[in-house]
Amino acid sequence: MSTRTGRPARAPRPAAPPSAPRTAARTVLPTPLMSLTYSGQMLVGTMVAVAGAHFFAEREAAPCD
Repeated sequence: MSTRTGRPARAPRPAAPPSAPRTAARTVLPTPLMSLTYSGQMLVGTMVAVAGAHFFAEREAAPCD
């Protein structure tokens, strides 16, 4: 078992006061650019899924010789 040397031990972090909820102070709302990026990703993903479904549907319907 190895041990680290040369570094002092860290002190434990103090607990948050019980009156302050942890998530309320850390709530991050999306910016308009983030929303636009997300909607663009969803549109591109949907188009890729539809194109793939169309491709495989045509491939399945094609006669095999």
